[in-house]
Amino acid sequence: MRGMSVFFQLLGKDLFVFRKRFSREFTDTIILFFTNVFSFGYLLPMAGKDYTPFFVIGAIASFGFYGIVGKIGTLLADIDGDRKIFHTLAMPMSTATAFCYIAISWATTSLIVSALLFPIGKIFAYTRWDLSMFSVWKVLLMLVTSNIFFGFFALWLSSVIDGMSNLNSLWRRYIAPIWLFGGYVYSWHTAYQMSPIFAWVSLINPMIYVMEGMRSAALGAEGYLPFWLCFSMLWFFIIVCGTQAIKKMKVKLDCI
Repeated sequence: MRGMSVFFQLLGKDLFVFRKRFSREFTDTIILFFTNVFSFGYLLPMAGKDYTPFFVIGAIASFGFYGIVGKIGTLLADIDGDRKIFHTLAMPMSTATAFCYIAISWATTSLIVSALLFPIGKIFAYTRWDLSMFSVWKVLLMLVTSNIFFGFFALWLSSVIDGMSNLNSLWRRYIAPIWLFGGYVYSWHTAYQMSPIFAWVSLINPMIYVMEGMRSAALGAEGYLPFWLCFSMLWFFIIVCGTQAIKKMKVKLDCI
């Protein structure tokens, strides 16, 4: 009986602690639920063609985005723990350069793996993927640009998330909405056919430019946003995320 008393006391303590973060977690869950229902319940059914190549390119373009959670978790765990990052910051280079090194390092590893996925994707799609519209130099340019964006975006998220205790809201509040509303299961023109307002608002989402730019380069420009618009907008987001991430990380780590 004493054991059960301790059991319920501990459970009561956990529920009391949970009460403090309930509103945040419930809000995150609602966001995740809405993005899934809206994307897969409304936008995906509008697909009236063979989407195999479409999804293959989307999956390849998203690879670096998938890895963001792991990168952020590793960095936050280090900041909360051993703080090995200070060894990097102590190197003979500016603090800004050190943070850029971290982002570019993340981008480089995801870039290598993403590039190797193209021949595998072609095997999966087989004859359904016509390579006649495939532009090698545009694909390479978009691969490099999108993965650099992922690196700096991950660094920015690391700067705004307050420790490992809040990491559980990363997927629900940031990753899922940006990913699902970023054109993973639909093109921008498909969204425009359903709701012009939704389509125009979605242009503030950087993942739209990753998806549309990569598909334009690999599948042909027809039906997608212009390649150079996507390229330019991604560099805009890289600059914004990079400058904000460096500024916030300096404050977070109390850098001089």
